[in-house]
Amino acid sequence: MNIIIIQAHIGSTRLPGKVMKELCNKKILLHDYNRCKMVRNIDKVIIATSKNSENDVIEEFCTNNDIECFRGAENNVLDRYYECAKIYNPEYIVRVTSDCPLLEPKLIEYWLENAVRDKVEFVEEEKDIFTGFGVDLFSFSALKKMYDRATTDKQKEHVVGYYYENKGEFFSKKYPLPTELNYLYRDYRLTLDTQEDFELINKLYNKFYKEGFVDLKQVIEYIDNDKKILKINSRIRQKKY
Repeated sequence: MNIIIIQAHIGSTRLPGKVMKELCNKKILLHDYNRCKMVRNIDKVIIATSKNSENDVIEEFCTNNDIECFRGAENNVLDRYYECAKIYNPEYIVRVTSDCPLLEPKLIEYWLENAVRDKVEFVEEEKDIFTGFGVDLFSFSALKKMYDRATTDKQKEHVVGYYYENKGEFFSKKYPLPTELNYLYRDYRLTLDTQEDFELINKLYNKFYKEGFVDLKQVIEYIDNDKKILKINSRIRQKKY
C-alpha cells in the first residue's frame, strides 16, 4: 500500500485560513486533494490536521467531502504523520503540504515508480523545480527512523527535518526529470503562503481551470511567454526552515 498524507491546519503566520480559501468556487484543500487523487498507484489520500479546536473546520470539511481525516499533534507534525501512517502500514508515504494547489501528479507518479523499483528510503526533490511542489516521498521504515531518532523541536515540526540533518543514515536518491517533465525546471514561485501568492494563483486558476483541473504544463508555458504576471508576488521570499 502507498498513501498520500496532506498536512493542513488553519493557523498560518502569513495567510491565516488559507486552506479554506476558494479558487474557482472550491476550497484550496479540495483542489489539493483532487490533484493527489489523480496519482496512480496511490491507495489512500488522507488529510492530517491537529486536535486543536480551530481545526474542527477541517475535519468538518473532510466529512462533508467523504475524505479520510486524521487528527494528531499540533506542533509535532512528525508524530502526526507517524501515528497516521501506522494505521495503514504503507510501503511508501507521500507527504504533501496544503499550500500547493498546482502540484504535479505526474511527478509524484515518477518518483513513486522509481522509489519502488530501487527500494529507496527517501526521494529528494531537485532544488531547481519550481517553488510550489511541496512534496516529499519516503518509505514507512524511513518515517519510523525519523520518528525514533528526532530529538529537536525543528526535527519534529518539519517532519523531514531529521533526514536533511542526517542524510547519511538513509538510502536516498534524486531522480533527474524525464524529458516530458522538463517544464518543471523553473524558478517560478507558485506556492501559496501570502495574499500576493493567492492573487497570482487565483488568476491562473481563473484562466486555466477546466473540468475540475488546472494543467500545470499549460500554466508554465503561459508564464514562459509572459513573465509579467509573476510581478504579483515577486517581492515575496520563501520562508527558511
